[in-house]
Amino acid sequence: MHQSGINMEQVKAYNRAMIIKYICEHETASRVDIAADCGLTPAAVTQIINELIKSGILIEVGTTGRQKGAGRRKVLLSMNNENIYLYSINIERFETIISIANIGGKVAATERIPTNKDADPEAFLIELAEACHRITDGVDDVISSKIKGASIGIPGIVDIENGVSVKAYGIWDTSVEVRTILSRELGIPVIIQNDVNAFARAELLFGEGRYKDDLLVIKWGQDIGGAIVIDGNIYGNRERKTAEIGHMIVDPNGELCCCGKRGCLETKASYKKLNSIIPFEPTKFAEAFNSAAESQKKELKEAISLFAQALISSCAFAAPETIILGGDLFNSKTIRDELANAMKKYDPSFNEERLVYSKLVDRDSYIGPVAEFLQRAVFGIKF
Repeated sequence: MHQSGINMEQVKAYNRAMIIKYICEHETASRVDIAADCGLTPAAVTQIINELIKSGILIEVGTTGRQKGAGRRKVLLSMNNENIYLYSINIERFETIISIANIGGKVAATERIPTNKDADPEAFLIELAEACHRITDGVDDVISSKIKGASIGIPGIVDIENGVSVKAYGIWDTSVEVRTILSRELGIPVIIQNDVNAFARAELLFGEGRYKDDLLVIKWGQDIGGAIVIDGNIYGNRERKTAEIGHMIVDPNGELCCCGKRGCLETKASYKKLNSIIPFEPTKFAEAFNSAAESQKKELKEAISLFAQALISSCAFAAPETIILGGDLFNSKTIRDELANAMKKYDPSFNEERLVYSKLVDRDSYIGPVAEFLQRAVFGIKF
C-alpha cells in the first residue's frame, strides 16, 4: 500500500510536469485541450490545474471560441510568469553569472563576477550572496518582493537532494554544502543542479525538447558538458550521474584530467586547452580557427575531431533523435560544419541534420537554472 501511494504521487508529479510542458509549448491552453492532447481525464486536469493556480504558477487569461457541442467558451491558461522571480546563478570555471529572472525566463538584472577558485568555497559563496543582494537593490521593489528562491547550475557531480556540489571539476576539490550556505546567506530556499542537466531542462521546457523526446544536449563553453534525455526525462537526474561527455576518454595516454582520469576530452578540447594553442575569446573561436597558422589549425582540427569521436560514441548508446549544440564555442556555423564533417568521417551514415544549434544560446547564462526552478516548483517544492 505504501509503495502504491508513492507511485500515485509520482504519476501525479509526472502529469503536472507534462501539463506545464504543454502550456510552455502552446503559450496558452484550455483544460479541455490539455486533457485531450495529454491523454488525461478532465477531472485529473482540473485538480492539477487548480493546485498550480493556487501555487501561483498558472493563471487564467481569458476565454476563446465556443467548445463544440457544449456552447461554452474555453477558459485559457498561461504561465503566471510575472508572479515568481528567482536568482538564476551559473557557477562556471572562470566566471559566475547571477541573474534575477522570472519563471518565463525574462531577466530583470544580471551581474558577472569572477569564479574565485582560490578562495575557500564558503567564502566565495558568501561573496556570491553579497552580489545577489547588490543587484536586488537595483531592481524594482515589486520584483524584489517576488523573489522566491535561488537556483544554481554548477559543473560536475551534484547531489540535488541534499544541495551538495560533490565534485565541481576545475572549481572545488571537495564537497561543498551549496544549499546550506546560500540559504543561510540569502534567507530563501535554494536548489542546485548540474549546469548542463539544467540547460537540458530548459530545452525540454522552452526549446527543441518540446518537440523531441530523445536528445543529446552538448554545451561547449568554459567547460565541456552533456546531458542525455530519454523519453523526455534527463538520464541519471536523481542518481547524481550525468552524461559528462567532457570526461569521456579519447586518449588513454593523454594528460591527467581534473576529474582524476587520464586523457579525457576535456584535456584535449576544453576552452583552456584551445586557448593555449591560439589565444581567443570564447565567442571568437571561428575567427581564431580561420586565422590560425597551419600547425595551430592542425591542433584545433584534431581537437574538433576528438569531439566528433566522443559524440559518435555517445550516439551509439544514447540513440538521440537530435543532438542540440550550445555554448560559446559552437556559436559559429564554421565550427559546427567542421564538427559535422568530422562526425561523418567516423560514421558515413551520420545525418548532419540531427545536429541542431540551440535556440536558447542567447539565454544560456541563466535559462537552465530558471527551468530547473520551474520544474521543482511543479513537482511540489514550496517557495
